[in-house]
Amino acid sequence: MSADEAKVREAVALGVRELADWAAGVTQNDIPPAILGRAARVLADDMAAIVGARDEPEVARFHERTLARAALPEATVFRGGTRRCDRIGAAVANAVAADWLELDEGYRPTPCHGGLYVLPALMAEAEAIDLPFGEMLRALVLGYEMVTRIARTWTPQAMTMQSHGRYAAVGAAAGVALARGKTGAEIAEAIGAAATLIGPSPRNHLAAGILVRNVWPAAGAWSGMMAVDWAECGIVGVPGAFHDVYGTVLGGRAHPERLAAGLGQSWALQDGYTKIYACCQHLHSAVEAAIGLRDQVLAHGTLDNIASIAVETHALALPLINPAPHTTLAAKFSMSHAMAAVLVTGSGGAEAFAATTLALPAIASLRPHVSVTRWAPELPPPNDRPARVTVALRDGRTLAAECLSAQGGPDRPLPPETALLKLAALAGPAYPRMPQVFGELTALGSPRMAQGWKQIVAEMTQ
Repeated sequence: MSADEAKVREAVALGVRELADWAAGVTQNDIPPAILGRAARVLADDMAAIVGARDEPEVARFHERTLARAALPEATVFRGGTRRCDRIGAAVANAVAADWLELDEGYRPTPCHGGLYVLPALMAEAEAIDLPFGEMLRALVLGYEMVTRIARTWTPQAMTMQSHGRYAAVGAAAGVALARGKTGAEIAEAIGAAATLIGPSPRNHLAAGILVRNVWPAAGAWSGMMAVDWAECGIVGVPGAFHDVYGTVLGGRAHPERLAAGLGQSWALQDGYTKIYACCQHLHSAVEAAIGLRDQVLAHGTLDNIASIAVETHALALPLINPAPHTTLAAKFSMSHAMAAVLVTGSGGAEAFAATTLALPAIASLRPHVSVTRWAPELPPPNDRPARVTVALRDGRTLAAECLSAQGGPDRPLPPETALLKLAALAGPAYPRMPQVFGELTALGSPRMAQGWKQIVAEMTQ
């Protein structure tokens, strides 16, 4: 290791230690109510995504297998009912479901789904130890802060690795260590170990629709929880491991100052986005533009009158073109499917990307007519993921609509009640009490903040 690289490694290690010490010292009362409220909505939002995926055949089969070998009934597998298993099994099962619908929230400044990486492990741990709800929100806020700061600290050389494999283990370890009240040194040792347990997560698996991608957060949940258990036994990592992994092994360019700059002055949760479209966020601007265009298209005749659909969009969306997706995952990362499905169904929700849409003739016939080109010139954030959709009709007319930044991000936030409406739609059929209970939780009232998560789960799953 060169002298310059050694300096960077030491700067990273110092930054990680400062970040961990800060997180360990932050109390629930130190976190602004607005941030705690946002955390409660993120919890509701991701819970909706988890429960909503319960009947996807692959998810259902894995849940049944997990529950069939249940030993300690520590935590709930959220698929309807009250069946429980050990906390690690529950975390893994819920994490498999969490990203299946592509409706979990995400972090806008850099690819990182902070809630997805922290929550499955944190929810299972909190239920097992009956952690007070306010302390659970504290662990979510701080775990989210830690994993997103780590994600922002390295600039990858190329976008070849998806974020689920890069950061899920770190987020899970941070959330669980915070839930257990670890010191800063102990948190740094646990997340340092978790960083060495990340998976390669090749990004080309997304557009190809290879379903193993959907379990990368689950592998991270397992690794992160085990990293905390191992650390309690003296099997620890070091803060410098982050440089060893993200810099030396993965070749990222480090920005160590991002680890601890401005701690407590702003919160990463404020920069998250909420998804109402059940597909990759890179497609959302195009989906929103197509939804706005659909009535105009129908006013000029039937969908059979469409000759072509041209999409101008940002660089991240350019590879996501697949006229024949064979899985729901492939459809969710296919501009071809997204444009065809939105124009046919009038929706960008889960129904537009369900398995039944893959062979629907009206959608299948439109997908080959979708083309993608790059938006020029590039726009600065928050409009750095724009889309313009132009539909050419067979009679020679063209119709166009554009969206510079899809709704749901911090620049165009959705109403606070969106998470609860989403929860009611996706989880309400399985858990009728859940939307009402979460309505009370998001109000941050003192009785609920002091109530144990195990008690809350029992109430909303009854």
